[in-house]
Amino acid sequence: MINIINPETLDDFKKLLEGVTRIVITCHKKPDGDAIGSSLGLCLALEKMGKNVTVIIPDQLPQSLEFTTEGIDYVTFTFNEKRAGNIIRNTQLILCLDYNNIDRVDKMSPLLKESKAPKVLIDHHLNPARDFALMFSFPELSSTCEVVYRILSEASWLQYIDRRVASLLFVGIMTDTGNLSWSSSYPEVYEIMAQLMRYGIDKPNLYKQAMDTVPLNSLKLHSYALLNKMTIIDDSIALITLDHNDLETFSYKTGDTERLVNRPLAVKEVYWSTFMREDPDCIKVSMRSEGDFAVDTICATYFGGGGHMHAAAGEFKGSLDEAVEIFYKIVEKIKTDK
Repeated sequence: MINIINPETLDDFKKLLEGVTRIVITCHKKPDGDAIGSSLGLCLALEKMGKNVTVIIPDQLPQSLEFTTEGIDYVTFTFNEKRAGNIIRNTQLILCLDYNNIDRVDKMSPLLKESKAPKVLIDHHLNPARDFALMFSFPELSSTCEVVYRILSEASWLQYIDRRVASLLFVGIMTDTGNLSWSSSYPEVYEIMAQLMRYGIDKPNLYKQAMDTVPLNSLKLHSYALLNKMTIIDDSIALITLDHNDLETFSYKTGDTERLVNRPLAVKEVYWSTFMREDPDCIKVSMRSEGDFAVDTICATYFGGGGHMHAAAGEFKGSLDEAVEIFYKIVEKIKTDK
C-alpha cells in the first residue's frame, strides 16, 4: 500500500495526541455507516493508547447501525445537550470525522466553533473548510474509514487495531462503497479490506446487519415510494419524492430511507436516480448514477453538497415542490447540452 499522508501532518498529529488525554470525536448529522464506523473505530484505537475519548453524534443513530455501538458509551447531542456541551467545553482535542464543514454537525456547531481546543479534520469529502488545526482530507479515497486505517497504518499504530476496530472500519468502507460496487473501488481498497478481514471479522454478519436488515416500516415505506412516488423520465432518469405526510404515515425514523435512492438503478435503462425527502429543516437530496454520468457536480452546483461521481448528496432550503422544479430544470439543461 502506497503511503499518501504528508509525514509532517502525521508528526503534528502525533504531537497533538501526546499532549492531551481528553478527546472528543464528532461526525455529521444523520450519521451513516462511514461516519459511525470511523468515529467508533478511531475511538477504540485511541482508548488503547490510553486516551479518554467520547464520541458525540449530532442526532439519532439509524436503527440499522445500532449494533456497532455495543459496549461504547457515546453521546447523542439532541438527547443530552447538557452532557455533550460539558464534555466539549472541557475537552483538549476535537476530531472531526466524515464532514468537511463544522456546520454539518447541525445544532452542535456553535459549541465546536466556540471551543478553543484544536480541531483535526479526518474526511474524504470535496471542498473542506479551512477551520481546522490539521487536515487529513482525501476526496479521492473511498471513505473516512479508509482514511482512518491509513492514518493508523502510516503512523505505525496497527497494534491498536483489533477485531472490533477492524469490524467498524470494514462497515464504513462497505457501506460507503455499496459493498465495493460504486466508485473509488480501486485496487488498494480491496487490499485494505483484505487486511481488515485478517483480524477475524464476521463479514457475512456485518453485511447482513448494516446493509441487508431493515425495520418492517422501512420496508413498507420503500415499497410505497417505489410504487406511488417514483417517476421515470425518458425511461432512464428516476425521481422519488417523499413528503412529511408520507414519512409520518410509515412512522419514519432516521435511516429508514437508506439505500432507497439505489433501487431504480436496478432497471437496466436507468442511469441516474434522485431521491428527495422532506425533513423538518430542509429537503434532503440524494443521487446515484452509473456509467460516465457524474452526480457530484450536480449536487454541488444546485444543492450545496457533493460526494463522489456516482454517489452524492445535498440539501435544499425551500419547499419540496421548489426542489422538484429545480430537478426538472436540471434535466432539461442536460437534454439541451447533449
